[in-house]
This record gives sequence, C-alpha cells and structure tokens, in this order.
Amino acid sequence: MKELITDVDGVLTDGKYFYTKDGKVMKQFGPHDSDGFKIINSLNIKVRAISADHRGFEITKKRLNDMGVELTLVSEHDRLGWIKSNCNTKETIFVGDGLHDAAVMRVCGLSFAPSNALKITKNAASHVTSCEGGNGVMLEVAMEIMKRLDNKRYQELFEAK
Repeated sequence: MKELITDVDGVLTDGKYFYTKDGKVMKQFGPHDSDGFKIINSLNIKVRAISADHRGFEITKKRLNDMGVELTLVSEHDRLGWIKSNCNTKETIFVGDGLHDAAVMRVCGLSFAPSNALKITKNAASHVTSCEGGNGVMLEVAMEIMKRLDNKRYQELFEAK
C-alpha cells in the first residue's frame, strides 16, 4: 500500500458540528489520531485527508496542519471520481463513514470504517474498527496496517511479551 486517504468528519471527529447563531464555530477531534498518522508515515505510506465540509474547512485545515496531513476539499458526490483520478486505487487505503464512502471502499485495495459508520459503509469496508469516529479510529487503522505490513515490528511494539 502506497497511500492512505481519510475522510475527516465521522472518522477523525465524532461528526458533530457546534453552531451558534453566528454559524459553525468548532469541531471535536480525537486525541489519538496523530499517533496513528505517525505510525502510517513510518510505514512509508503517504497520508492525505478529504472533507466535503466547506463551511468548517478552515477548522479542519488547522487541525490537520498541526498533524502534518494534507487536506483537500472534495464533495461527497465527487469522491469516487476524485479517488480514481488522483490515486492508484489498488495501492490506496481509504477510511470513511458516510454513504458515498461505500463506493470508494469497493475500489480501494484496503478500507476501514468506524464502528458507528453507516451500515452500508461498514458492509463495504475491509475492516470495521472497534472504536467510533473521533475516538481513535486512525490509531486503530494504523495498528492494523502495521500488523499486516510489518508484523514483526507490530509484535515488538504492541504485543505483550
């Protein structure tokens, strides 16, 4: 696998938006995803994120910049076409939770969905995480990828001796 593409809302966040009368003001990101990105990067897998949330894009961009992850605005309807145009799908890992993510999962080499993703999306995923979006999905994804690609290192780091 050469690249990981992740959706943001519902994967790195719990998918909830905080609004005031002035509009969207914040999102809640989970605490463990930066460790997951570090593990994935250590496996020489390029990491990118996509989001369809144009109103909350700057909020998302700030958090992902802090984690060193490239972010692209891609609408839900354009996801499949964007992935096919910008990635070698068989060498791509995709993480998503929504309705339009299911079609993307069917063309990618490996795919993950949080445990609280839509049923259609979980059914299309290669693996469903035990945690929900915003609660360490990317760390769990990273550990599973490491287990598959570098099992010896995974055992040294994470399995009890």
